[in-house]
Amino acid sequence: MSETKTIDRLHLVGLGGSNKIMAGELSRLARRAFSQERSRELLAKPPQKSGPGGLLYPFDAELAALAVGYHRTSARVLWDLYTSRAKRLEPLYETLAREVAQDERGWMLDGLSFSVLPFRIHSVQAGERQVVGVVKNALIDGAARRGVQLRLDPDSPDLIFHVREVEEDDEGAAIAVSIDLAGRPMHQRGYRTLAGEAPLREDLASNLVMLSRFDARNEVLIDPLGGSGTLAIEAALMASAKPLWMSGRAPAATRLPCLEKAMEAFKGPLFSDTAPRLFVAELDEATYGVLDRSLLTSGVSAQTTTFLGRFQDWDLSAQLAGQKRGLILSNPPYGARLGASVKQLRDLYRDLGTWCRQFPGFRAGFIVGEPEADRTKREGPSVVRLFEESFGGKARVKKPISNGPLRAQFLLYDL
Repeated sequence: MSETKTIDRLHLVGLGGSNKIMAGELSRLARRAFSQERSRELLAKPPQKSGPGGLLYPFDAELAALAVGYHRTSARVLWDLYTSRAKRLEPLYETLAREVAQDERGWMLDGLSFSVLPFRIHSVQAGERQVVGVVKNALIDGAARRGVQLRLDPDSPDLIFHVREVEEDDEGAAIAVSIDLAGRPMHQRGYRTLAGEAPLREDLASNLVMLSRFDARNEVLIDPLGGSGTLAIEAALMASAKPLWMSGRAPAATRLPCLEKAMEAFKGPLFSDTAPRLFVAELDEATYGVLDRSLLTSGVSAQTTTFLGRFQDWDLSAQLAGQKRGLILSNPPYGARLGASVKQLRDLYRDLGTWCRQFPGFRAGFIVGEPEADRTKREGPSVVRLFEESFGGKARVKKPISNGPLRAQFLLYDL
């Protein structure tokens, strides 16, 4: 058996622990984008898991176009082309070049430029740079055998290939060679040209919205510590299932003729009849300016009521009269964020708990945490424990989650 083989998989890569969330969002999108029969066909079998933040589906051009155009909870959307269990560089090159030479799927274009990025490669007995060099050569030489010239361009490539270690059932680790269908991290949507002091990544924000089970048809969303507005914007865009890419950005998949027709099929929002209502407050005037710009660029300004000032002074009784259901969702200051003292954090969290409880029947979700390095410098309880003690009550959901380098917890309360 060849140590390298051709495969055909749609590979969603996300945050650790996000497999169920990613699968749930893709299922929701597919049911709206396709006929009932077609969506059942595409999602007939549960996806194969690849670690705590990876899902593998049989590749389908329409499903790939939907994912790279609308799937907000994934960090990367990949087309896995080849997988290899080669442990040494020589057989990796030989078998990969042969598979490329025999590949008739239409992703190779004469003159196409590309680069290769490595991700956690441990199964090959060589350094990452060596593995990347071998993969580059195999792609170029394999394509040349088909009469197609590929060229390297590390600065501005048409396509980016990933070489990453994957887990496949019980067969152990392998490396997959994949095309990054977005050509960039999925969180770089294009609407946030500036950010506040402690920005929340867009894909993480979408995961929090999904964890909170926000229903924009019946609920409002409130962020009393809005920052640059990422949580509210992602909630609104996800509710309407608007296309992911803005400000002139387009995914790399549009450069692939084999996906061109599928990409053309998806242009507008999938849930255009959903009109979310958002309320966002921000204390800092400069950050409020960033918030205002992000809301405008993302196209959700008309759906959003904003407030410049302390949330403690924010009275929503008139706007929310008769509203029985809603979600408060926020990324409050903690640990390394903004350098707040223990007393300042305790007071803030206590005020936040008091303010939130004026909305009985609502839910309140927060991402709270701190890096280990910051924890060792602080006397007193961890920030998560400090939040729980000061906010009051018991969280119904408590889920570990990462905010970049920060270890964090997502806490969801019934008010």
